[in-house]
Amino acid sequence: MKTNKKIDVHHHIVPKEYVEMLKEININHSLGVDFPKWDPESSFSFMKKVGIEKAIVSITSPGVYFKENLEFSIKISRWCNGYMAKLKKKYPEKFGAFACVPLGFIKASIDELKYALDDLKLEGVCLMTHYDGIYLGDEKYDKFFEELNKRKAVVYIHPTDPADEYDPKLQEEGIPNSLIEVTFDTTRMAANMLHKGTFEKYKNIKFILSHGGGTIPYLGWRLAMISYSQKGKRTPVMKALYDFLIKGAPEKGLKRLKNMYYDTALTSGAYALNTLNQFVGASRILYGSDFAMAKVAPIVAKNLDKHPEFSSEDHEKIDYRNYQELFGQ
Repeated sequence: MKTNKKIDVHHHIVPKEYVEMLKEININHSLGVDFPKWDPESSFSFMKKVGIEKAIVSITSPGVYFKENLEFSIKISRWCNGYMAKLKKKYPEKFGAFACVPLGFIKASIDELKYALDDLKLEGVCLMTHYDGIYLGDEKYDKFFEELNKRKAVVYIHPTDPADEYDPKLQEEGIPNSLIEVTFDTTRMAANMLHKGTFEKYKNIKFILSHGGGTIPYLGWRLAMISYSQKGKRTPVMKALYDFLIKGAPEKGLKRLKNMYYDTALTSGAYALNTLNQFVGASRILYGSDFAMAKVAPIVAKNLDKHPEFSSEDHEKIDYRNYQELFGQ
């Protein structure tokens, strides 16, 4: 069922100034794909075509953190957040924004978070799945997550290139990380957070995962078992026995995974949408397009609109009601 009230939580902007700044440090692509040409008008055209009323914009991979370059990371973070704030101010009915932070540098990230949320009034923060191969559950990020938890912030998580090259020839031969590795990197991040007990430590943070959660809906049962062997914390024997022998599932871990929100970006086809729906239900799914990075975004949107397994009420939840509930609007 197509509506014209969609709120898009996975909508990337690619300002030409951002692209030019990245060229200064010899970065020319995102996840193996060339940066597309983008301006606000291109977003408006796409939004009108697929029925998006408002887009919550973000900066995609490689983001704004660059190892051993603190000054540049701070500079590009501040510029991007300022640009998104101006975009939101100029088109308040059309745009909101997720702030970006150079999370490899903790103090700078806390300062930028406060500025972006308190002064610029952005909706939440976008984090990459890892920084220098250190995934988000690591103790390194505790002070930053404590600040997020205190604010009951919304954290939208986007995958980035894996820290190690798993098969560099794949990219050379035309299979970019944007096609395959992003789904696995989101899964690695979730596994890391389960193992580190992140969800228990920071219960007030509301997480949104990209691309239907990567492979999480399919692997959720296996991933959930990680929560029973958390670092430095053993699950009581009776609790584990109850979950597995009585409930027949790793309920503790599944509860953590199902408490997050999952967007629909590049999640298409009955097999993917049905799996996602069976895993978390329509009340935990948010509309995401992956514009302007995904050329197939209009096709994915069309397939979602006509997916028969979602009722009219489900479509309304996914398109805008879940967003309204999440952000209290």
